Amino acid sequence: MIRPNLSRVAGYRRGRRRCGFTLIELLVVISIVALLIAMLLPALKKAKETARRAICLSNLRQVLNGLHVYANEFEGRFPAEHLSANASLTFELSIPRFHEGYYIEYRDPRDGVTNQFVGPGMLIALEMITDVKIFYCPSQRVERFTYPTGYFNGPNYPSYRDCSYLYRIFGQLSPGITQADVDRLHNYSLHDLEQPISMMADIFWGPGGSLQGSGDTPWAHLEPPIVNVSYSDGHAESFSHKTAFNWSHIAYPVYGGRDRFTMMFWELMDGDETRIARSYALPPGF
Repeated sequence: MIRPNLSRVAGYRRGRRRCGFTLIELLVVISIVALLIAMLLPALKKAKETARRAICLSNLRQVLNGLHVYANEFEGRFPAEHLSANASLTFELSIPRFHEGYYIEYRDPRDGVTNQFVGPGMLIALEMITDVKIFYCPSQRVERFTYPTGYFNGPNYPSYRDCSYLYRIFGQLSPGITQADVDRLHNYSLHDLEQPISMMADIFWGPGGSLQGSGDTPWAHLEPPIVNVSYSDGHAESFSHKTAFNWSHIAYPVYGGRDRFTMMFWELMDGDETRIARSYALPPGF
């Protein structure tokens, strides 16, 4: 009978490598992974927001291209908002069928609803723009100004189609806004261009109020706070102005005059802060 060499067997068993990890090793690995995730998340968030800003800026360029197509067919003039449009209500693409003034009545094949399309919404009615999503900024958080809620008659605002952007040309007088202010914009023509003016931009009035039905700010880009804006000559850029952001979020709720503030903010983006600085007096270094 052959006896096994027990010393060799025992030695083999003693020499085998143990498989698996100890609890301490697992905890160390999990801690390292968690640390890496914590370090990467801010960078990923920043990269995503940078991409959204780029899409938003591209949207504004495309809408401006459509406005230029319209102007070429209508004696150099851009589409006007209806006569009841306040300066701060120009995010409307269409309104119910009972307003007077500038509009194009159009039955939208997307939902079969007939509305009066106004301002840049006329580009949809004339099929100069067919992808309505370019009217929506991917960074916007207020639901009323996002797609599809904003376009397909959100439950809180039936019969209106809203977008993520304000439009420069409005129709209604209000305190601090004269008939000359309105007429100057309605008669603005590319043929008489002296210098470009800001035409479309991210919504730039501050948080709260019934217009958005939300306590959140409609400013789409916050870190840092900027407004993407397109100009009448076709170019678009990001506008950054710390004091303007503070005006929007602190000054106008105190001083009032959302429409006046909106008109003056357009002037600020044109490079003239005279009236807004005079109307919204703020401490030095604000």
